[in-house]
Amino acid sequence: MATIGTFSPTKAGGYEGTIATLMTSRKVRFVPNDKKKTEASPDFFVKSGRCDIGVAWNETSEPQDDSEPMDYISVKLDGPEMNKPINAALFDREDGADLVWSRPKS
Repeated sequence: MATIGTFSPTKAGGYEGTIATLMTSRKVRFVPNDKKKTEASPDFFVKSGRCDIGVAWNETSEPQDDSEPMDYISVKLDGPEMNKPINAALFDREDGADLVWSRPKS
């Protein structure tokens, strides 16, 4: 897994930070979806400036062996310049959160 972003929590319950890769560097916000219509609706909208670039859901990992379940945010980023959507995960850490991505196995 590669870290492609670092974020800080906001007072509104979201996150703000930067996604940085070899091809881009963008300021990004995770904005809580306060108007969820169904349980399947995203928990966050991912925005850069005024543009929507993705959606995200609160998730909990399945415990493996002796490990405890872990809370994280499942992220789907998409845009017209992408061949296909990017799936990533936002993991809290002591002083913020990291957005990580790994290439899907084909």
